[in-house]
Amino acid sequence: MRSYLLDSNALVYWLYPGSPFNGDVSSFLREALARDHDVYVPSSCLNEVYYALHSHYMGERAARSSIAIVADVLTLVDLTREVVDAALASDEPDYEDGLVRAVAEAFEVDAIITYDRKAFRGSSVAKRTAAEALADLRSEE
Repeated sequence: MRSYLLDSNALVYWLYPGSPFNGDVSSFLREALARDHDVYVPSSCLNEVYYALHSHYMGERAARSSIAIVADVLTLVDLTREVVDAALASDEPDYEDGLVRAVAEAFEVDAIITYDRKAFRGSSVAKRTAAEALADLRSEE
């Protein structure tokens, strides 16, 4: 079984139907979940995702409902002291990216699903867009 971790931008693209990568992220998630692969989200990302959705794309109630979908469909990972320490010590361009990377490395996921070109370059975990990860999944057949 494979495992993946979505960062905040991938989540926003999935939850906002008008986003340019909504179809890619939705297709990837359908395929990964249908194959019973694990898909994780650091619980810390939910605040950032809520803020982005509510500030730019939808009302408060819709943004809150979107966060509920994440919690219902994907596996939330709570932060530990070890994850926070690893994030603070990382060379990621921002703290949130450090948290995502630390969780991904702690869980030894197969890939971080992201559209952030600057992040995760030094991670031991592969970085993929949803389309790239979907192609990887389909090549396993």
